[in-house]
Amino acid sequence: MRRTILRVSVAPLAATLAALLLTTACGSAEDTTDDDPKGADQTPSAAPKEVDTSAGEGDWLLGVTSAGGADGETSTTVYITFNPSTGQTTPHKLPGVQASSSTPEQAALLVSSNRLWAIPDTQISGAEEKSGRLKVYSLAAGNAKVIDIRERTGSDDVRAIGWAFDPARADTLRVVDTKNRVWGLSVAGGKTTLESTLPKGPWTFLNGFNRNTGEPFLESIDSDETNPPGNGPADTSAVTRSGGTVLPAGSTGLSALPASPCRLGAGFTDDTGVTWAFCADKPALSTYFLPTDGKKWTAYGKPSAAVAPVAASFPLVLPPAE
Repeated sequence: MRRTILRVSVAPLAATLAALLLTTACGSAEDTTDDDPKGADQTPSAAPKEVDTSAGEGDWLLGVTSAGGADGETSTTVYITFNPSTGQTTPHKLPGVQASSSTPEQAALLVSSNRLWAIPDTQISGAEEKSGRLKVYSLAAGNAKVIDIRERTGSDDVRAIGWAFDPARADTLRVVDTKNRVWGLSVAGGKTTLESTLPKGPWTFLNGFNRNTGEPFLESIDSDETNPPGNGPADTSAVTRSGGTVLPAGSTGLSALPASPCRLGAGFTDDTGVTWAFCADKPALSTYFLPTDGKKWTAYGKPSAAVAPVAASFPLVLPPAE
């Protein structure tokens, strides 16, 4: 019997969309106008020599999520490749999912570390579990690729129920099946390998993957404990990628910085200590940077064309792939 796990409902996103777009999602509840954002210099200018803004010249990946359906039950993510220095963008819209189980902290696990592939959610649909055919989506070409997990594993009894990308390997997915086996597979092809088997006992797999390692974890059936310990609600660690920190909309790390120039925005602190903020207040994206220990955001580069959807959430900003 398939377990139906509802970890995060997208319905409240639709109900609170107006509020999200009227308040800042990163750093301040104070209303800011597009013409005169608080705490930010609107005029793009050359950064001081001691501030390394070279990261702004590459292709960033932004993940913006909207809620739809009569009750906001459908969550749809648009991935946007964005070069802040030129304003050039390439958007790719993934199919909507219902009863999404992914949290903002898990959003980076839905994208391969080489930024070329994405999956809609950590929870595999009942139809995919039954068929053994899983779809991944190209962020370069926009097309879908079907992976036959049973053909790849050479085992007809594999019924996949959860998956996430390994942050340390370019295009490698970890797939958990109904027998608690953990399979590692490359999107590019080749035979899938059995990496481990999750332990038995008073534990259950509820689509939980460690936000920074991509390793699956189990949850206790009668307490808040996890196996291995320290995952789930107990894990308050920052989401780290490429030597920096991912700052989803509304995250503690982003809220601790000076008042954001965005009503709805997300950011990333790179390995030089510079924090980048991307605003999705309008369909046109805009970019700001904040030096280490800086007090004021500075506008950077060029706004994009009208490319972003009316968003309910902005969970993901990833820097250019290494």
